[in-house]
Amino acid sequence: MASIDGLVSGFDTTNIIESLLGFQQQQIDSFNSRKAEVTTKQTSFKGIEAQLITLQSSLGRLNSATNSVFDARTASSTNEDVITATAGNGAIATNYQLSVDQLATSHQIASQGFASTSEQIGTGDITFKVGDRAGQTLTIDSSNNTLQGFVNTINEQVDDLNASLVFDQASNSHRILLTSKHTGADNAITVTNNLNPLEGVLPDFTGPAVQPPLNAVVTLGSGVGAIQAEYQSNTVDGLIEDVTLELHKADPGSTITINVQEDVESAKEAVNSFVDDFNTIMSFIDEQTRFNPETNQSSPLLGDRSVSTIKNQLLTLVSGNVPGVDVARLSQIGVDLDSRGQLSVDGTKLEQALRGELDNVDARDVRKLFGLNGESSNASVRYLGGTLRTQPSNNSSYEVNITQAAEQARITATNAAAASIVIDSSNNEFQLTVDSTTSETLTLAEGTYTTEELAAELQSVINNSSELGVHDVSVSVDGSNHFVIQTEAYGTAANLSNLNGTAASVLGFDSSETAAGVNVAGSFVVDGVEEVAKGIGRILTGDADNENTADLRVEVTLGPGDVVAGAEAELTVTEGITGQLNDYIREVLDAETGLLKTVNDSFTSRLEAIDQSIEKVEEITESKRQYLLEEFAALESIINELQNTGNFISSQLSSLSAFKSNGGK
Repeated sequence: MASIDGLVSGFDTTNIIESLLGFQQQQIDSFNSRKAEVTTKQTSFKGIEAQLITLQSSLGRLNSATNSVFDARTASSTNEDVITATAGNGAIATNYQLSVDQLATSHQIASQGFASTSEQIGTGDITFKVGDRAGQTLTIDSSNNTLQGFVNTINEQVDDLNASLVFDQASNSHRILLTSKHTGADNAITVTNNLNPLEGVLPDFTGPAVQPPLNAVVTLGSGVGAIQAEYQSNTVDGLIEDVTLELHKADPGSTITINVQEDVESAKEAVNSFVDDFNTIMSFIDEQTRFNPETNQSSPLLGDRSVSTIKNQLLTLVSGNVPGVDVARLSQIGVDLDSRGQLSVDGTKLEQALRGELDNVDARDVRKLFGLNGESSNASVRYLGGTLRTQPSNNSSYEVNITQAAEQARITATNAAAASIVIDSSNNEFQLTVDSTTSETLTLAEGTYTTEELAAELQSVINNSSELGVHDVSVSVDGSNHFVIQTEAYGTAANLSNLNGTAASVLGFDSSETAAGVNVAGSFVVDGVEEVAKGIGRILTGDADNENTADLRVEVTLGPGDVVAGAEAELTVTEGITGQLNDYIREVLDAETGLLKTVNDSFTSRLEAIDQSIEKVEEITESKRQYLLEEFAALESIINELQNTGNFISSQLSSLSAFKSNGGK
């Protein structure tokens, strides 16, 4: 800033100008104070937004339709040294009595003894095969024909077994031990030896097994009608619905109890998390709208209507009723709202409600207090879930109208098979495409089969394919002795084709057989108005643009013969309290139309207007400053001229006085 302080006059020009401009500076200070106030309010609203997002996150656990926290199960074992268990959401809560009679073991075979690990073995090809899996052939040559090189090559190139060298003290020799990576009786190791005996010693694995391949044997129950089952693995799925058993030790005759029950602790934790997050946002809002009479200080959002709207709506929702359900209020399960707007949890009452131990409270109804839920009148039309766009059915039900049941892909051999079929190396290989995935070359075990036995072998080989993976099939024989292959999957994504290879003819296939599944088809009907739905496999989903049933999903397990004219099921969809909360929070947080966006835009506009006002005042101030500087500079110039004139006059007068003193001569 330019300064002319004291150039001629000695005036404190800078202070004089700043004093003259004091009004404009007061305006700027006032604007900055208003700007700080608006910024503080905007920051407080950002805090509310963050708290709402946190609350929304905790609501997600309570609102989930699939893998709901209210469906979670736990499983415990009375002897975890023998058996442990885990339970999925579909497990039935009850006790099961089990005994582990035998563990599944891996097949182990050993070669004859070798004097040294550097001893040479014959060169050529040798094939290793485990169960029905494809065999893998190794080439042994001068680069790997030592005992150690042979073992290393097996471990590097063979997928289904491990090889190691062990020392047999009884024979004082080294032996090659082969261990299957797969347990169970069907996973025996076979070795086809085509090595040249003239090039070295041939490893011979035909001796007695070091360890036989055994299935796990589990007995369910202890009475006369006890169920005994065998499994290839010590991980047992399928014995008890949605319960996985891990077998650790055989203990025949010892009865172990597996207790499956509701995972009440997870549900309680989810409810408590929601309560904590709700109370946190209520406390935050109270803090931002508080007035302290002792200090006469008010919080940033005191009196703000938008904050009051959010708080009141949140309180209204948590204290409201859920229409169409028996357990309609949070207070019925021990979650109460106090006069301060805070939720509290009666842990004992909540646990009793979750266990179904409260009068007039069914544990199955507790989940309806929370997110989106649905109940179907037909067990073959099962509610799966919806999204924020799915509307509750309120006082009526949605009709589910099925016009086409989902179907699997199914091919039947063109030709009938013989009653007795011999499988050997000339007719034991084939390939098959399942669900658009083509298998590797698969090999049937050699032997003489009935058609039913060969159907079981064919199914086992296909379902053990490494390429096909989870794309399983079932194989059967129809009344005319034709082999029938059917996919496990449903819908147009399921397909079968191209069964070819040396085994095709003996199985009756000519590679022309092909088939695809069919998707479920149907619609939802709301108060007589049809809403569009799309089927994929067995899942029927409401179109995203539907007014009521957008994204509504049901699983339809009806068969073609079960489809009738009109509705197959009535579906009641309810939205619980946390579901309603989630809907409201989503509206408030909407990036385009939400209340918080509107409020934030208002703050931003106000800040921009204040900045513009400050800018204008600063421009006026700077203009006045320049004007005053110029005026004071002109004044200094005039004073300087006057001083010069005065000095000249004083000089002339002094000269005249001297002239007179000298007599005027």
